[in-house]
This record gives sequence, structure tokens and C-alpha cells, in this order.
Amino acid sequence: MKKITFMLLALVAALATSAQDIANTANTVNNNDATGKIIEIDAQQFNQLIVDTNNPEWVFKGQRPAVVDFNAAWCGPCRKMTPIIEQLAQEFSGKVDFYSINLDENKELAMGLGIRSIPFIIYCPMTGNPLATVGLQDYDTILAKINEILAEK
Repeated sequence: MKKITFMLLALVAALATSAQDIANTANTVNNNDATGKIIEIDAQQFNQLIVDTNNPEWVFKGQRPAVVDFNAAWCGPCRKMTPIIEQLAQEFSGKVDFYSINLDENKELAMGLGIRSIPFIIYCPMTGNPLATVGLQDYDTILAKINEILAEK
């Protein structure tokens, strides 16, 4: 009887810890403005935080405008753009959410969105349709797009 009670207590403790870990992960993704960093997300999180790809209409789900960088580790232009996006994430901390999606790990999402070339960035205003850029972009181009989505009300 003592063994069963101990095992049940251990199981409850493990489940409570797992639930707390899940909550902490969700808070990290939702509160990335506190750090001014780019948050790596996957296709499921994209559907939860940005837009439901099963819905034919674009309905942005974010709490702030967002920049979503679709990239891959092997992509030279992606690697060149990363420091620029990191700098902008710091500059717009608390005003714009920055996300990164590795397309090698999320191929179905890329196909579903029609992404054929990277780097590919989606700029999500709070209302209206998103903007997109393809290929290597400089600081001024990305900054202009961010200011454009911030101006949309």
C-alpha cells in the first residue's frame, strides 16, 4: 500500500512539474517583449500566435504587430540578416514581437504558405493584410516595413 501511495504522489508531482514547464514555455513565447529577443517557434505555435493556416482568411492573432522570419541554418543570406533582425528586436522591444521559424523543421508550413525562397519575412500589422519580403534585406528596408505595420491601425 505504501508503494502505491508513494508512486501516486510521485506521478502527481511529475505531472505538476510538466504542467508548470508548459506554462513557463507559453509565458516565454507570449512575453518575448521583456527580452527584446527573437523567439523561435514551430508551425503549431505559428498557428496559435500568428494566424490559423486552416482559415482561408488572414486573421492575425497577436497582441502586438509581429515580424516572422522564415529561415534555415544552411542559408547564407538568412545568417547575414539575423544580426539585423536581432538589433531591430531590441529596438522595438515591447512594441513588435519577433519570431523565427526554421523551414527545414517546418516544411509543411512553408508549403502551405507558398514560401519557395528564403529568407522570407512576414510583417504582421494588428489589422489588415500582412506584408512580405523575400531575399536578403538591409536594415533600412526591414525598418521601413516595421514602421509601415506600426502605422496601420
